[in-house]
Amino acid sequence: MNQPMHTLPITSPDGYSLAETTRKTVREYLKLLGNQDATYLYRQIIDEVERPLLEELMDHTNGNQSRTAACLGINRATLRSKLKRHSII
Repeated sequence: MNQPMHTLPITSPDGYSLAETTRKTVREYLKLLGNQDATYLYRQIIDEVERPLLEELMDHTNGNQSRTAACLGINRATLRSKLKRHSII
């Protein structure tokens, strides 16, 4: 898949990048677990991030799935599958 030519960094209002925020959150979560192993952590994190991403983009595009899929760089069928997974449609 082609990478966009120009992108803006994703940062929080406090100036942290999305990667830094993710790293910090995962570190804190693992500390809470202590010696207990994390299970299904990848799916949990993807679900936590994917749902609000989809909701915000669908709102931004006024519910236009084709535009939302284009913004995400995925095809419309994949978007619909994700929207159904998160009970957005």
